[in-house]
Amino acid sequence: MNISYLRNFSCIYFLIIIWKFSYVYNESYSNIKWEHDLFSISDLHSDLDALKKTLLTENIIDEENNAIRENVFVIITGDVLDPAYDDIEILYFIQNYNIKAKPLNSKIQLILGNHEVQNICLDFIGNKKYGEEYKARNKLFKKGEVLYNYLLDLPFVIKVNDILFSHASILPYYAKRGIDYINDEGRSEIKNNCTLLKFKRKTGQRFCVCCYNGPTFNRYFSRAAEMPFRREVCKSLFKTLNKLSAKKLVNGHTIQRNRKVNEYCKGGLIMADTGISKWKYGVINYVQYFQDGSYKVNYINSDI
Repeated sequence: MNISYLRNFSCIYFLIIIWKFSYVYNESYSNIKWEHDLFSISDLHSDLDALKKTLLTENIIDEENNAIRENVFVIITGDVLDPAYDDIEILYFIQNYNIKAKPLNSKIQLILGNHEVQNICLDFIGNKKYGEEYKARNKLFKKGEVLYNYLLDLPFVIKVNDILFSHASILPYYAKRGIDYINDEGRSEIKNNCTLLKFKRKTGQRFCVCCYNGPTFNRYFSRAAEMPFRREVCKSLFKTLNKLSAKKLVNGHTIQRNRKVNEYCKGGLIMADTGISKWKYGVINYVQYFQDGSYKVNYINSDI
């Protein structure tokens, strides 16, 4: 198990403090207008190399990890964290990039997935073999710590132009409250290492962003891949899109059986998790979105 994040903790702290002063937090992610290059990357699950390969392929960074391309917006749809390998290094890398890229009007935006929620809730315990290392790791996510504060400021759902991005399904029940409400309530749930979330789970509260029906965990829309369910799933999806004034929803979370990015519901749903991480299936993909509503799926080091 790689615990290099402990060695780099002071660097992470320094960079994020700088970032706090250099970047104004965007409290609303409900209607971002972007006229330049737009990309999304699905679940990285600790694979920093996959992230770098993607950015290098598009000349977003150079071999020394410097930001070199102007006007680029990259969205990572959650599940960067896994309690092993390079996951903390990815957070370090993203923030380092955002500091360097700000003068270029470029940015990487991370969305919270269920793995980020589990970390901030201190739910990743690990097995007995790595017990002490996981215990040390959990300290990095405790209330008031740098990584806790960083994750607490991240959104669960964002809309760029007319495209929604979230880790998992946004059911109509959630969509009717709006993106800002979802993000604000989700943030409240994970505050104080998930005090409210644990209460909601215990009492069975229906509106719970970080519970199993919420947009960090729910897999309902992924069932569009199954013909018996497609009609009802798409009907539900279209309700969500209508309520949030969007034309597409991009999700990760559910690895696609054919290891390809798949489109369902007349183009309204893009399921983009191909198992990018070398510790999953190693099928590296990213999606580029264009102003005319079209998009292009790109694969790296794959026969697909």
